[in-house]
Amino acid sequence: MAVLLGNPGREYERTRHNIGFMLADLAASRLAPAERWRDWKGLGLYLELEAAGRKVFLLKPQTYMNLSGQAVQSLAAFYKIPPAAVLAAYDDLALPFGKLRLRKDGSAGSHNGMASVISALGPAVARLRLGIGPRPEHIPGKNFVLSGFSKEEGERLPEFLDRACDALKTALLDGVVTAMNRYNNDSDKPVH
Repeated sequence: MAVLLGNPGREYERTRHNIGFMLADLAASRLAPAERWRDWKGLGLYLELEAAGRKVFLLKPQTYMNLSGQAVQSLAAFYKIPPAAVLAAYDDLALPFGKLRLRKDGSAGSHNGMASVISALGPAVARLRLGIGPRPEHIPGKNFVLSGFSKEEGERLPEFLDRACDALKTALLDGVVTAMNRYNNDSDKPVH
């Protein structure tokens, strides 16, 4: 299961904090183009699909970022998905724009959405961190993540999301370690 973090509402659609939702929509269009997002108990939107002979879920929590764990825990419990089979994708200020990093587990760092997921499921959740940094020193973190992409970032965003979608698909179908080996080093290359 992939949980892709963001905030619901038009005012957040094209912000850095919603890069997880942008990735969710791209992944949905590639993996299940005929499917529509369905409501999950008012907590999120989800897709259930078959890919490479296995059932895969995509989840966009609708509880706002800081409460993302509620939707993840509910869907994972209902379908008996263990924490180690969950991958969370989210924005990361610590990585430069265009970089991505996959990890099998770990801490939330300073990301409140990931902290909520870990609080709900524990630290065994894999993660796909999507670089949106660096944050200018004079702009508070909250203001930066809720702002839109620069013109240059906007031009580079489709290529970045494309590579992130490939990494997500690899992690879901071939495992996180395979995706780490393929994309962590690749993400050191700049996005043009």
